[in-house]
Amino acid sequence: MQDRIISGVAIGLLADGVKLIFNYLAYRFGFASVLFWQIVASRFLEKQDLYKPIAFFIGGIADLTATSIIGVTFLLLIEISGKDYSYIKGAGFALAVWAGVFGSLLGQSGRAKLPLNSSDITVTIFAHLIFGLALAYFTNRRFRMLKKIHS
Repeated sequence: MQDRIISGVAIGLLADGVKLIFNYLAYRFGFASVLFWQIVASRFLEKQDLYKPIAFFIGGIADLTATSIIGVTFLLLIEISGKDYSYIKGAGFALAVWAGVFGSLLGQSGRAKLPLNSSDITVTIFAHLIFGLALAYFTNRRFRMLKKIHS
């Protein structure tokens, strides 16, 4: 895909898929007590609704929208700053997003509705680190594909 916006959306969604798989596995193995979409939904819904299907729907829409925007932003960042150290840039970028989202936006109201323990928070950190590495991986794949097309 040559279109930057569509490519960035795809990169963000693919990287989000990797993040969500990690989160689900952490949940299944008992390292996390909730799934990301519930955490995201806590910003929009009341406490009693966070374990209902509507929480997964609303949290999913919000998460997929945010990761699409993050994918576009990261792709543009790499185009501006260069491809060198893209994995470090991806990890740092995703951890900055984590600090901004979990540290401020969700921290204001979400924790009161959905108490997260230290293991839950740790899972979110590692998941965002993996998300950042996946952003870099899929961005690098895009550049390699474009290079092949133009060769």
